[in-house]
Amino acid sequence: MNKTEYINELGKRLKYLPKEDRDDAIEYYNELISDMGFNDTEDVDAKLGSAKDTAKKILDECTQKHVEEYNENKNPKSRATVIWLTILGILSLPVSVPLAITVLALAFAVIVVILALIFAISVTGLALTVAGAFAMATSFAAPGLAQTAVVFGVGTCSLGLGILVCFGVFFLIRGIIRKIFRRNASKAEVVEGPISE
Repeated sequence: MNKTEYINELGKRLKYLPKEDRDDAIEYYNELISDMGFNDTEDVDAKLGSAKDTAKKILDECTQKHVEEYNENKNPKSRATVIWLTILGILSLPVSVPLAITVLALAFAVIVVILALIFAISVTGLALTVAGAFAMATSFAAPGLAQTAVVFGVGTCSLGLGILVCFGVFFLIRGIIRKIFRRNASKAEVVEGPISE
């Protein structure tokens, strides 16, 4: 890989870095290659290593720089940059793609199971409510007073339990939604600062 190909490859591998860090790294390696006296046809990989290894080294150094910067300033932008660079570092590992797919699949499976559970409980609550109301309505058709009382009592219990389950699911979903929106609102306030009039 000649000098131009090496710098282009390095630029592609660093495209997700913050622009300032990427430009600094490209400029540094451009000057380094020029100072080493490579002409346009010589193989740069032989002396510098592959562009992939160089990009990994730059990413590690850049992450370390931003971690130190965050430790000094503690501002949210630095923290977001550190998190992003850490994710990039993990994704640059050879096992990271299958690992990331596995983690995403597990997260998706957990979400589907939770949603299915909430749906099943909701349907159960609705079924208990309808069955209880139906039992109460038809209890007067029972042949004797004892049977009427038993069917009416079972229907009342079923109706009450169904309503209780439906309200429980409603408050659970409302609590989750409020928590999500409250968290997003507090993050926005931290990033933008408190709104002053």
